[in-house]
Amino acid sequence: MAQFEIPARDKTLEMRYQMGYALSDLAREYDRIVAIDADLRTSSGLHIFEHYHPEKIVKCGIAEQNMIAIAAGMSQEGYIPFPCTFDAFCRRFMDQLYISVAYGNLNVKVLGAYVGLFTGKAGATHQSDKELGLLLRIPNLRVVEPGCNDEMAQVLRCAVETPGPFYLRIVRCEVAMNELFDGYRFQLGKGATVVDSGSDVGLVCTGYMIKTAKAAAAKLRRKGIGVRVDHHPSLKPFDRELLYDLAGKVSAIVTLENHCTSGGLFSLVAEALAARGVGVPVGAIGTDPEDFIHTGHVNDLLDHYQMTSDHVVARAFETLKGERRK
Repeated sequence: MAQFEIPARDKTLEMRYQMGYALSDLAREYDRIVAIDADLRTSSGLHIFEHYHPEKIVKCGIAEQNMIAIAAGMSQEGYIPFPCTFDAFCRRFMDQLYISVAYGNLNVKVLGAYVGLFTGKAGATHQSDKELGLLLRIPNLRVVEPGCNDEMAQVLRCAVETPGPFYLRIVRCEVAMNELFDGYRFQLGKGATVVDSGSDVGLVCTGYMIKTAKAAAAKLRRKGIGVRVDHHPSLKPFDRELLYDLAGKVSAIVTLENHCTSGGLFSLVAEALAARGVGVPVGAIGTDPEDFIHTGHVNDLLDHYQMTSDHVVARAFETLKGERRK
C-alpha cells in the first residue's frame, strides 16, 4: 500500500477525513463493507479507510462508469460497496447509477466527495452545484447531505443498515463535530428544528449551510425578527410534513443550500408548497443555475454568490417585505 499522510482523528474537522475514519469503524462491525476508489483516495479521505482495511478497497482507476458497475456486481454477491469519487464526476456515471444500481434497487452506497463550492485548489471543473437536479429524480435512490461530522457518521451507519441505494454528499472543508443539539439522531426522511425563536421567518437549510443558517438566525433575532431554522439532511426522501408545519407558522421562508437554486432544496420546497397550495413566499440562497461556478477561497466564494449569513438576513427582509406588500 502507498504510504499517505493520515491526519489525526482528534485534530481534523474536515468532513472527508472524518468520513474515512467513520467508514473504517463501520467496516470493523460489518465485514461485507468494501470501498471502491476512482484514484482519488487521498483527496476523498478513503486513504484512511485503506490504511485500516487494505484488503477491503478496490482501486478501479479513473473509470467512474466502471466503478459503479463494479459496485453493482459486488452488491449482488452480498457485499456493501461504497464507491467514491468527486461529486462533479457523478455526471459521468448517471446511466450506470440509474440502470445498473437504482433500477435493480441494489445495495450500493455512493460517496460524492467535494460537493458544492468548497473544493480548495481542485479547480472550477471539480465543483458541483447542479448534480442534485439529476440525483433527486432517480427512483429508489436516497440522497442525503449531512451538515456536521457527527451527523455524517450517523448517515453512514444508516446507509449500511438500510437496504438499497444511497448517495451521500460529503464536503471537503472543515465543519463542526455537532451543529445540531445534544442527543440528535439522524432519521432517513426526517428533518430537524435546530432553532425555534419566533415565527416571522423560517430558514430551511441542508448540509454545510446549517452553520450559515444558525449565524443568520442570531443576527435576525438581534434585529427583532423571530426565526425558526429547520435542517433537512435527507433530501430524498424529503420531510414535507416538517416543511408544512413551518409554513403554517411563519410569514416567509428562505432556503439555504450548497448548490444552485434550481433542482435542489429550493425546488423541493417550492414543489411541496405548490402541491399543498401553500402561498407563503420563499426566497433562495445558493449559486446561480446559469453560471459555471468559480474557484477560490471559501469566504470569497460565499460572498461572490451572496451566500453569507449577512446575505441570508437581507434575503429574509426582502422576502418578508414582499409578503407584507400583499
